[in-house]
Amino acid sequence: MSFSRLLVAAALCALALPATAGAAQKAKAPNPLTAAAAVGARYWGAVPCAGKIKVLARQPLAAGLDPTTDAWVTFDTPLGANNLAAPASTYTNCTIAFARWRWQTAASMREDWNMVCTTMTHELGHLLGHVHDSVPGSVMAPVFTDYSSVPQLCKANRPARAARHVTKRSVKR
Repeated sequence: MSFSRLLVAAALCALALPATAGAAQKAKAPNPLTAAAAVGARYWGAVPCAGKIKVLARQPLAAGLDPTTDAWVTFDTPLGANNLAAPASTYTNCTIAFARWRWQTAASMREDWNMVCTTMTHELGHLLGHVHDSVPGSVMAPVFTDYSSVPQLCKANRPARAARHVTKRSVKR
């Protein structure tokens, strides 16, 4: 399966840029969640949820989550909501949400690329049926305490930043 469906979903994430003169410039920068979704799909060699994944940015924490949670998944299964015991091939209504407190803007996501990419890869892992594990350096560790879990694919595929637009201003003397 191609990654196009997943990328379309990621491209639609809630990263609304302000309607200012600088918005056109900002739009040239790659969407960090789209880029991270592509890297995560390559990491796993699979696209979960038949590619039908809603990726949401700047979300308030869902009720009951630890206040330090930076992202989470939700999905339906025949065994009930968010039940990882069900076969991953049965997951529907898949969503990956990124917390507002951690990454407030697309720029903050680009600056913290390694963690955004690792987190996306981790959440895609859940949608493929992977549970948390305690192996040091694993992308499926429940908490990232340092950068040892960052997949090499994330490090090697950091999106380029948009070129700065320089204009000349006339100065009255």
